[in-house]
Amino acid sequence: MSLGPGTRLGSYEIVSSLGQGGMGEVYRARDLKLGREVAIKVLASELASDSERLRRFEQEARAASALSHPNIVHIYDVGESEGTRYIVMELAEGTTLRRVLDEAPLPPERLLEIARQLADGLAKAHAGGIVHRDLKPENVMVSEDGLVKILDFGLAKLSIPSWAIDPEMATLARTRHGMLIGTVEYMSPEQASGKSADARSDQFSLGLILYEMATGRIAFHRETAAQTLASIIEKAPQPMAALNHRLPHGLDRVVNRCLAKDPARRYADTRELARELKSLSAGVVPPVPATAVENEVASEVRGALKEVRVELRRAFADEVYQLDSEGRVRALSEARLRRRLRQNRYSGLEMVKREGEEVWIPLHQTRIFREEVPQTRDPAKWAATRKVTQFAEHLAVYLTFGLVWFVAKNEVPFWMGFWAIGLVAQAVGAVPAAMSLFRSRKSLGEGVKPVPRDVLLSEGLRDEVGRVRELLEKRGGENKADLLKEIDGIVERMRDLASKRRDLEEQTGVDERQRLEKIERDAATRLEGAAGARDRSLYEKQLEVVRQRRQTIDKALAVLEQIRVRQDVAEHQVKQLRLDLSRAEASSGSVPELSSRLQDIRHEVDAAEKVDEALA
Repeated sequence: MSLGPGTRLGSYEIVSSLGQGGMGEVYRARDLKLGREVAIKVLASELASDSERLRRFEQEARAASALSHPNIVHIYDVGESEGTRYIVMELAEGTTLRRVLDEAPLPPERLLEIARQLADGLAKAHAGGIVHRDLKPENVMVSEDGLVKILDFGLAKLSIPSWAIDPEMATLARTRHGMLIGTVEYMSPEQASGKSADARSDQFSLGLILYEMATGRIAFHRETAAQTLASIIEKAPQPMAALNHRLPHGLDRVVNRCLAKDPARRYADTRELARELKSLSAGVVPPVPATAVENEVASEVRGALKEVRVELRRAFADEVYQLDSEGRVRALSEARLRRRLRQNRYSGLEMVKREGEEVWIPLHQTRIFREEVPQTRDPAKWAATRKVTQFAEHLAVYLTFGLVWFVAKNEVPFWMGFWAIGLVAQAVGAVPAAMSLFRSRKSLGEGVKPVPRDVLLSEGLRDEVGRVRELLEKRGGENKADLLKEIDGIVERMRDLASKRRDLEEQTGVDERQRLEKIERDAATRLEGAAGARDRSLYEKQLEVVRQRRQTIDKALAVLEQIRVRQDVAEHQVKQLRLDLSRAEASSGSVPELSSRLQDIRHEVDAAEKVDEALA
């Protein structure tokens, strides 16, 4: 039912229509008591007729009305007039974030300012125990002066999803835990699975909005709603850095954490997320246009002088290299660099580039390193081995010379004491190297010990499989041998899957992630303090390497979640098969389609190759 201008709803008078939404029509209205303009949502008849849903909605709307924050549209009233249910709220002027996203990817400054305000509003609501459940660009207003307002807090439980009329979605709408609440592209994995949603679900939706603002793409959009839901649950989005090379530093880390499939891996408190976005927003410095003539001239002069120095050195065969060792950059001639390599001064892990060039590479990849250090092992292990070997050779010469002298003259010369002092000094550097080699070999020896295959499976699952085998022996009939072979194959694949899971958990552990975060913070700090272009180039390359490693870990975490799901489903199917076989034995009945049921279980666990493909 559409309301015309002048229609009265209690103490409110309709002025004009603002549009149609999932809950009903929205109107601009005037509050006759307070003399202010408001927005009124008139609920659709399908909603107004469901008393239980209305009761739950009114309870949550009252809680949401207590929220007072500049980034949240305030709910003023919930009422009824002549059978028409309506919600009165603050009138937010401006345009929806959906319209703003027509210009995506957004400039870094604007992106982070909108992100900061969204997170602030969510943090305030979550602190009050209110969850949005349907956060999307259509529910966010942006005013002309940049003020962000989140709409419809506390209303998601009442709304009819926009896809509810889609026949394909009809079978997906109802689950054991209730209705799927939210817009498909902006659902969290737990919402897509029909599970209950908490504040971390809103964090996932915010992460999707940030992803779209930064890249101009919807992270999990597919051709059909069912494919979209499956993608949200199982797939990882394309890395943001691959879609936007001007991505604000640190934003990909925040978004990836928001988009973690497991809610436990997201932010425990949305206020922490808001603080991180605020820090990123404060750290973005708008680029200063290079318009000053004196700066341009000075830069050209410095560049020309640098080129002259480089050409002169090359003409006299005196190449100069820039070498970064533990954050300190120094210039070395090629001859000096070669001499230091022969003296074991560098491990090969340092970053180096020729003066006049822009690309930094690890020292062990250079021609000079290969010529001076012919080896094929890990550079750090090579350096440690060489240091220990040189000490051992020196010690052997010392002992041999001392023994020969003593046999010939029946005495040890006093000056060998000074030689011994030099030998001790060399030992000071060789002992730590020897200890590192010993620890690496010890850990390698421990690492190659195979994990017992049965330990990879839980005791409960092993018991279930044993019972299934016993029952198949009794109830398998003519196909008993084939069925037993099939169940053995399933168990073997479950072990393979468990082994993959174990490996991934070791590679993506908390220690590794914390180590990468520390390296990234240190590199970012050095980048901020870098004075020259060459230093900035070095630290930017280090940050890029770390981010690539983080993306690999995020990808592995997504695969790890898929493995967990497959294992849970397979274990449930094995247990259900055992229960059905037990009932059939007790009632002397038959269990049909044993072969097809085993094939279904095999399909769930036959994923080792898919895991490898996903990680490739």
